[in-house]
Amino acid sequence: MAALVLGSTFAAANSLTLTFGSHRSSPVLLTHFSIESSLAPTPEMVIISAAEEKVPRTNGASAAINAPRDVGGDRRWKVAAQWIELQTSRAYRSEVSIPISGLTEAYGAYELNVIFGPHGLFLIGSDRIGNQPEDRVDLAMNCGQRVPSADRNWGSNIGRYPELPVVLKYMRPVPSRTDCAPPAE
Repeated sequence: MAALVLGSTFAAANSLTLTFGSHRSSPVLLTHFSIESSLAPTPEMVIISAAEEKVPRTNGASAAINAPRDVGGDRRWKVAAQWIELQTSRAYRSEVSIPISGLTEAYGAYELNVIFGPHGLFLIGSDRIGNQPEDRVDLAMNCGQRVPSADRNWGSNIGRYPELPVVLKYMRPVPSRTDCAPPAE
């Protein structure tokens, strides 16, 4: 996470509550992440939650960091990630631009929710404090690009990721209707 601490910000809040979550059908292994910088490797992290069902969607992995500097002064942050879907062993990469003004502020920090879903769904939210559906704030969503060279069968890594048996028990099948289409491959 040290790579994410990018110094001062031109925005109102000076810190960022960064959370990662996923749909129950789409746990992921996060391998790269960045905000306002080049996509960089991160310590690999298994991410699973029930972001499609629960409010707030901030019940996955989280960190409090300094707010990123607004590179270029355009009042937008570029958020990028690369990950492997644990159900399919397929790798995806995505990048979105979000308006800083759209971020929810709570307790002097911006809220930034990074959510992964089936078939490469990449969703950036900034949920308000509360547990009602109207407390969800979606800022950007797209379907990630496949990165076949980064595909990895994670099933043999239970020693490396001891949480995998719990993930397998918690995850659900991919629904028939999804925001992103299954890849052609």
